[in-house]
Amino acid sequence: MRDFSKRSNGGIGAGQAGQSTIELALIIPLLMAMLLGGFNTTMLISDKLIANYAVRQGARLAAELGGKQTNPSATQIQIDQKIVRNVMAVASGMRYATVQEIDIYQASSIGGWYVSGNLIDQFDGAGNPLSGGFQTFTLDKRVQTPPNETPIGIRIQWQFTNPAPRIGTSTYWEYAVMTAAPVLN
Repeated sequence: MRDFSKRSNGGIGAGQAGQSTIELALIIPLLMAMLLGGFNTTMLISDKLIANYAVRQGARLAAELGGKQTNPSATQIQIDQKIVRNVMAVASGMRYATVQEIDIYQASSIGGWYVSGNLIDQFDGAGNPLSGGFQTFTLDKRVQTPPNETPIGIRIQWQFTNPAPRIGTSTYWEYAVMTAAPVLN
């Protein structure tokens, strides 16, 4: 006759080890998905912050440069190129995004966003005037005489490419508006 009274319950039986392995195999894909999702979200937020900073810097420069009153001998393309280069320099810090379009516009809405029909100068992601785009926000329309200073908006369209494979891309718009620097006579 066997004595079962000395059997130890402290060890893991074969059934328990198999169950733990199955549970681990089921949870690893979920943990990896959460990890990749967290990484993607972090990169998106980082690029969004840089895009926001780029439009604020562009709007600040556009407000400082103003229009014909402070730049009587400058051309519209010279002023706009300075603004666009500034936006592109800051936006170059985006790691997983590319700038698709940069717009300089006269903000007329209360929120400052672009509304169809606003005066606008459009550029592609390389800083060239957009083919088929508008170039209607001329320097003489950027008024700097108080109290009617023109609100100048900078808007970029950027595309985020997810670092994780097979997730795809997303397109976003960021904008900032500042009033043209006043010229006191």
